[in-house]
Order: sequence, then C-alpha cells, then structure tokens
Amino acid sequence: MSEYSGYILAEWENYHAHPERFQASLRAAAGREVSRVLDVGCGAGQELLPFVQRLGARGVGVDVSPEAVEIARSQFAKEGCDGRVEFYCSPAETLPFTNNTFEVVMCRLALPYVGNAQALSEMARVLRPGGLLILKIHHLRYYSRRLWAALRRAEIRNAASIARIIISGTVYHLTGRQPTRGLKPREVFQTRWKLNRMFARLGLDVRGELQNSDSNARTPVLLIEKVTSAGMLRSL
Repeated sequence: MSEYSGYILAEWENYHAHPERFQASLRAAAGREVSRVLDVGCGAGQELLPFVQRLGARGVGVDVSPEAVEIARSQFAKEGCDGRVEFYCSPAETLPFTNNTFEVVMCRLALPYVGNAQALSEMARVLRPGGLLILKIHHLRYYSRRLWAALRRAEIRNAASIARIIISGTVYHLTGRQPTRGLKPREVFQTRWKLNRMFARLGLDVRGELQNSDSNARTPVLLIEKVTSAGMLRSL
C-alpha cells in the first residue's frame, strides 16, 4: 500500500470515528430536496455517506488521483451502496457535468491545491439554483500556525515550504492571480474577504458555517447557497 493510499483510508476511518460529522452534514441539508450530490476532491468519498445512506441521494465523486477513485469505489462497495455512487478521475477546474446538475456540491480542502477561480466557477456552474455548496478552506491562520510551529522546532525546510505558500497566497490576494509552478497552480490560502468577492460574481452567497469537530477558525467549513441561475453567471 502506498503512503497516499494509507492517508486516504485513514481519512475514511477518521470520518467513521466521528459520527458528529455525519450528523452535521445532514443538519446542513435539512429542509432541502437532495437527489444528487457531488464531492470535488473526494478522496475515499466518505463525505457522501450521509446523503447516500440517510437521504437516498445519488452520490458522485471526482478526484485527480486514479488511486483515490479506485479506493472510493472499493470502500462504497463494502458499505453495500456501490450502485448509488459514481466516481470519476477529473480535475476540479473542468468538471465533466452539465449545468445545474446537483443540489449539493462539497469541496473539503481541495480548494487550496487547485486553481481557485476555475474550480469555484465550475462548482457554481454544476450547482442548481438554490443549491448548497459546502466548502472547507485553509485560512491564512492555518499556515501561520504551522509556520510558527515549524520555526519553534527548527524545521527549516518545512518552514520555508510553508512560507512559500503564504507568499503565494498573499500574491493571489493582492493581484487576483494565483501563482503557478509550471502548469499547476501553487497552493494558496483563502479568506472570507477574497471568497466573497469571487462569490458575488458567481451568484453565490455565504449563509453560515458548519460547526463540528472538524471545523474551526483555521479551517472553516462555509455553507454557501447559489442564488442565481447558471445562465446569469459571469466568468471571472
């Protein structure tokens, strides 16, 4: 088993060890008709479980890693609900779905590692009007805390790597352009200030935050509603 496979499976087990996360997702979707749910950067796809198992929704997951997609398929087969989920290998910036397909779209910690503008535009496009986007981010405070911890431990390489992320995020916030490494976007932090400016152009509006054991000021989970139709969206 590769190190990455071990990480994905550990995330699956961690989800099952914290049932409050399952219940929090159900509370977030309370009162909504949910028939199709998308998880962007799904890993093993555990975030789909409340919607598939409790609400009877059709679950779809996408991830750039073929390894993650295979693990997700295997884990859901073991849960006995493989006929109600589909997994595809796809980048967040080019989702292979038509407009207004899903009532719920989730993206939990994939955003820092992808092209923010393109990925958010795609998530807004495939989300139905009135639909819910559940978005977990890495705030600047997350990286600042990691940098301080690395410096205290004299982990110079780790500190330099985290500092580069902070610099990239700062450039992104000041210029609106996400730095790249070759053809790939560099990892960046997110803030409510920057996201709100992007959301306004995408017909998205933050309605609140998901409160559970996996949510705090450094890695908040935003609850966002699509308030305009796909035809009214303006490109970034």
